[in-house]
Amino acid sequence: MQSPAFAATRAGPSDTTAATIDAAAIAPDTDDGKETGNTDIVIDGKLRARRQAQTDQLASGSLATIVSGEELRAQPQQNLADLLTRLPGVSSSVDQGYNAAATGEAQYVTIRGLDSSYNAYQFDGVRIAQTNANNRAISMNLLSPFALAEVRVDKAPTAAQDGDAIAGVLDFRTASPFSLPNHYLQVRAQGQVNGRAAARDQDYLGGTAQVETAQQFGDFGIYASAYYGQKNVYGEAVTMHKDYIKYNKNIPGDIRDNLDNAFGRGVAWNVYQNDIKRFGGTVNLEWRSDALNLYSRTTYGEYRLKSWMDQTAIRVVGLSSGQVNPNPGGGDYNADGYAAIYGTGASNYFRTEHSNQRLVTSKLGGDLRLSDKAVVDFYGAYSRGKTEYPFRLQAKYQTPAYIGGTNTGTATFRLVTKAADPIAPHVVLDSAANSYLTNFANFQEVYSIVQFEHVTEAKGEGAVNFTYTLADEGLSAIRAGLKYESADRDSNGINEALEYDFSGANIPTLDKAPGTRVNDFMHGGAQIPLYIYDHDYIEGQARQLSLSKLATVDPNVLNQQKQDGTEQRFSAYLLANLKFGGLEIVPGVRFERNRFEATYWQTESDKSGSVGHFATSTKSYDQWLPSLIASYRPSDTMVYRASVRKSYTRPPFGLLVGPTTIAYDTQLIDNKPVRKIVGMTVPNPDLKATEAWNVDGSVEFAGAGSDFFSTALYYKRLSNVWFATSTDTTLVGISKPGDDAVVLSSNDSSGKGTVYGIEVFARYGLKNLPGLLDGLGIQANLTLQRADATIPITNNLRAKRRMPNAPQVMFNAELYYDHGPVSAWVSYNYTGNKLIDVRTPQPDTYLQPTSLLNLSATYTIGKRLTVGASLQNLLNASNYWATYGEKQTLLSVDRSGGYIETGRTYLLNLAYRM
Repeated sequence: MQSPAFAATRAGPSDTTAATIDAAAIAPDTDDGKETGNTDIVIDGKLRARRQAQTDQLASGSLATIVSGEELRAQPQQNLADLLTRLPGVSSSVDQGYNAAATGEAQYVTIRGLDSSYNAYQFDGVRIAQTNANNRAISMNLLSPFALAEVRVDKAPTAAQDGDAIAGVLDFRTASPFSLPNHYLQVRAQGQVNGRAAARDQDYLGGTAQVETAQQFGDFGIYASAYYGQKNVYGEAVTMHKDYIKYNKNIPGDIRDNLDNAFGRGVAWNVYQNDIKRFGGTVNLEWRSDALNLYSRTTYGEYRLKSWMDQTAIRVVGLSSGQVNPNPGGGDYNADGYAAIYGTGASNYFRTEHSNQRLVTSKLGGDLRLSDKAVVDFYGAYSRGKTEYPFRLQAKYQTPAYIGGTNTGTATFRLVTKAADPIAPHVVLDSAANSYLTNFANFQEVYSIVQFEHVTEAKGEGAVNFTYTLADEGLSAIRAGLKYESADRDSNGINEALEYDFSGANIPTLDKAPGTRVNDFMHGGAQIPLYIYDHDYIEGQARQLSLSKLATVDPNVLNQQKQDGTEQRFSAYLLANLKFGGLEIVPGVRFERNRFEATYWQTESDKSGSVGHFATSTKSYDQWLPSLIASYRPSDTMVYRASVRKSYTRPPFGLLVGPTTIAYDTQLIDNKPVRKIVGMTVPNPDLKATEAWNVDGSVEFAGAGSDFFSTALYYKRLSNVWFATSTDTTLVGISKPGDDAVVLSSNDSSGKGTVYGIEVFARYGLKNLPGLLDGLGIQANLTLQRADATIPITNNLRAKRRMPNAPQVMFNAELYYDHGPVSAWVSYNYTGNKLIDVRTPQPDTYLQPTSLLNLSATYTIGKRLTVGASLQNLLNASNYWATYGEKQTLLSVDRSGGYIETGRTYLLNLAYRM
């Protein structure tokens, strides 16, 4: 289903034959070069743009949604993932494993109940390089709306498009110089204020500037744009400090089987400072003649994030010498089997998640008219992406355990966590405990660790397509094509090898560390004062003590995370177009052969110890993908559609092959750091490609003016299902026994699933309103869906689970006003709860529902200058709330996000056209 309210006139490039071939349904799906001739629509004709969108919708050969760059840029958000959630059937997700939720932006887009790993991503028809090791999702961080002419979401693509798109195809398109007026020039500027940062006396200002131009010189045209944006975002979070344990260990089963028996072990309070920069540009060249069109389009984008997290916590810590745990065996349970935790401490933890992401795509191609009936189009393309974390720092200060009394002998003070308010839990403290745990002189530095990692992929592809038109009725056209892709990937990183542990008599204490205390905190504050280190101090210390160890690290350690790989894909397809009056039928078949080869460091153990060496693995997938699309148009204002197709999703490199990764936790016990293994992830070279049969149907109707109504139904049947999400990778865990079990995680592709849902869209302009009320309208869309799969939870248990990042309810509503030079709108977005992580023996992780209310208004002065203002998140709602289990009762731990707020954002917009 396509939402016309977000569509615009087709301003796409001329590198296809859509405007010249009668069989529009089988025209190339990459870059639609249709010229509308209505350039004033792009400039100042909002209503005419909506009407043109309706025409495009009804004429489309497949189920798709198009949103224009102008419509995107009119919204308060600058992040594409958040912007696209306004479309029916589209939601967003975020990777809190890297603190990304605290930026106030989502990173990934999901379609119709499937995680973004099930999408295919294109930039001007070119497959985007992938830089995530454990899934095939593409981060929207790199794709600024300031660089785009439109975004097309194809939910039921034809056989002419890539087949690894169970959810759909997202194509991000830049402008053609011939779709804009000659000598076109536009400058945009936007200023921002982050309200939460301003309230906390932190950096709060930001802004964006963009310039674009289109110039035509006869048959030759050039389009160029450039943008730069910077903003500061301040976030606050409350989380549980560690996973829950049973309150009564005599009750059988895991914690996930009885959430009422969960017992918390402390609370953490986090503040996040984020400095976000985006910049990039586009240069598109085109040359047109009667028989031959040629084009070149190149886009570069970069996203730079400086992210600092400061955390205070009240938590369980190990006892020191002279302190005695009265529980049997010194454990966490008393003689009756109830939780009784002795050893309460406080910590101050610091982490950076600085990251750089880069993406360049370049495409060179054209189309050639061989005759009145035959056209061939062709292209070669290159895409290169890199994601790196060049300096991930972790440092921690921690108090020795507090046990009550004189703090020696048998412990009497227990760690008890209360959560009457699920988003403001607290630890029960007496005056003596509070005095001890809030004295920064008691906080001793435990460790300083520097880590780094990167993933790079360079992808080349080439394609040729041939279209032959036969007649107006019956078999009207045929289309065939070939495509070849080859991608080279490399990744590496280092985890714990650069850890510096503090010991001896002169351990630094927190009261001597330079920094500032936070002046306030959400929902009643934190029990331990929040302290923000001086960044230069803490990062300089890490470079001196931790990073300096790099020169003496065993060379084999530097190879342990190294992985190189090559992936190749060959595809071919054949389509036909059949016309019988108002009925069009497009049968097609596609074949794709995938092959990959990866080299990685393999460690093997024997009696003499561990031996490491590089190992190589190969794997291939062959897929036959038939499809059938039918469209019936009883009139110019209505269309019925139906489609059946087969599709698949390839497993990513990191889940198939590579080294075992280990997660650690370091505790201070008797003034000595003790490092524990808390989890391991093992790749599975036997993973299969997930396959799906997809059935889609819709009806769309255009009314008077820009009124539009549509309904779509969809069903997907999946086999070989594996859960690997765009957020923290969801793997099937097999846990070893123990209160703090080491979870060994490895993926499994034996699951089966179903997805079904309904999308409804309506836009209606209120009629016959008097005077200034003329121009009011309403718009809404609702998606109801279910996405479930039966997967192995442990070695012996298979169970049905909701598929990750698949909300069951998505709703958008907008009240808009367009009258003369004034445009204004109030928009509301609601996304229901969703599963984000399958765990065992702990409960699964869910995100609670999110809602967002935004206000925007613009005023056009003359025909060239437009000024406006926007307010994002009027209700000051949380942007992330993770819990264990579907209910709100059990707040999640730090790495899953907990409860996060980033406050309101105020924006001032200006655009000038020449």
